[in-house]
Amino acid sequence: MEMEPLNRVDNPEEFFIFNPATGEEVGKYKLMNRQDVDSAVARSRETFSNWSETTLEERQAILGRAASVLSEDSERYADIISRETGKTRLDAMLADIFSFLDLLKYYKKNAKKFLKPVKVKGNLLLPGRKSYYMFEPKGVVGIIAPWNYPFTLMAGPAVSAITAGNTVVLKPSSQTTASGLIFKEIMEKAGLPEGVINVVTGNGKTTGQALLEADGLDMLFFTGSTAVGKTVNRLAAERMIPVIMELGGKDVAIVTKNANLDRAAHGVVWGGITNSGQTCIGTELVLVDRSVYDALVKKVVTLVDSLKSGSRAGEIGSMTMRPQLRIVEDQVKDAVDKGAKVLTGGISNPEQKGMYYPPTVIVDTRPDMKVRTEETFGPLIPIIPYDTIEEAVRIANNSNYGLSGAVFTRDMVAGRAIAKRLKTGSVNINDVLITYAVPDLPFGGVKQSGVGSYHGKSGIRAFTNIKSITEFKWDFKKEIYWYPIPGMGEPELREKILAAAFRVIFSGNLFKKLSASSRLVWESWKIRRKRHRGF
Repeated sequence: MEMEPLNRVDNPEEFFIFNPATGEEVGKYKLMNRQDVDSAVARSRETFSNWSETTLEERQAILGRAASVLSEDSERYADIISRETGKTRLDAMLADIFSFLDLLKYYKKNAKKFLKPVKVKGNLLLPGRKSYYMFEPKGVVGIIAPWNYPFTLMAGPAVSAITAGNTVVLKPSSQTTASGLIFKEIMEKAGLPEGVINVVTGNGKTTGQALLEADGLDMLFFTGSTAVGKTVNRLAAERMIPVIMELGGKDVAIVTKNANLDRAAHGVVWGGITNSGQTCIGTELVLVDRSVYDALVKKVVTLVDSLKSGSRAGEIGSMTMRPQLRIVEDQVKDAVDKGAKVLTGGISNPEQKGMYYPPTVIVDTRPDMKVRTEETFGPLIPIIPYDTIEEAVRIANNSNYGLSGAVFTRDMVAGRAIAKRLKTGSVNINDVLITYAVPDLPFGGVKQSGVGSYHGKSGIRAFTNIKSITEFKWDFKKEIYWYPIPGMGEPELREKILAAAFRVIFSGNLFKKLSASSRLVWESWKIRRKRHRGF
């Protein structure tokens, strides 16, 4: 179900985690089996009845306390995330911890407003009614989290689910198990009752599969590859439970001829290299107007050459998973073998300890190369010239993926027009990655980049069932259309009244509306004389 970490398994019931940057052992955990997973789901089901009855004020108070717990010990938590992933502690603090702190603050402020019942207008033909819909928790939500941003991409959907009143069975990636455990620790220190979050530890093949097939789940949330996402979607469909999936991406940045080239260069380097390129909404292709292509390439190469891989804070950390490192190496080799040129990087330093891959800039690529068609998920920046905006948009949209994208231009009208044409879940104009960091914006993709979204008002509501309710306030014995229907001795009269009412309410012709209004008054007066006195 997931690419396994570099683990040494000495005991079939245990697995070991090693720091990708140093090779040192950093954790040992239980490899949970189907029985363990079923027990976790059962605990979640048992806890749900009480947790779902808590008030939103109680849940929001927990969110506020959780933000305090995390912020007051952020360096220790960043260390734990850094050791599991190989990323720098600064990366962990900015991308994993800060974004989640911001989400906690956002839902603490807005959750009650987002989840309160919503009144709607009634029907003119059905007077005397109050209509509204309300949000109820789905129940037990299974969450399978990734390893690239193991804390925020797990904690975001999990806190959305529990704030909406659900309980959660959480499976972190085996490589980043501690990130799941510290999330549970933080929330319970903040006052979350035990059993609201249940963490199951293990790999995808054993533990993840057991969670996907477990009885008692009411919803699934999955972040990972598109290939695995298809399996998740099929298993959810077989049990008729809803699923939200955030999957792969091949995000494109379009740099126009009138862009601020310094900002564009810094943006695509950050978008392509941060977290060693292991970012679902990271920049994987850069399309540049041919008139500024050479200038942009020069600026990008100069920036990349100034970067250093290593564990020092503020620099680029290692890659996290060895199979992913091999994918990057394979894509570079495939491109070079077919005629592409590496301008910087491209070869790992054999003397450098850990799974580091140098930031790499590549040009002269062709559409048939893997680097152009497959998700890279590594520190690789292919730069491609284009002659017209139409060509750039066509290249960008010619993909099975549609997660995010970017446009760099000084012409904001043109930038918005390009953003509108891109077939993606989000677009940044003169920016990269930032849509995820705005908690009020729904986050999700189109095409094979995902199903559904989270964050924002719609994101927390996605973890609820919607119940529609009407209330009738007048003390009538019956409705006029209930059996027995008054005036059935003259059904044509009833039909004329309905036809006139339809024209009054729905016709766009003013003359016909006025004419129908007169007919409605007249016919209604005639039928009123025939009403049963009991009505």
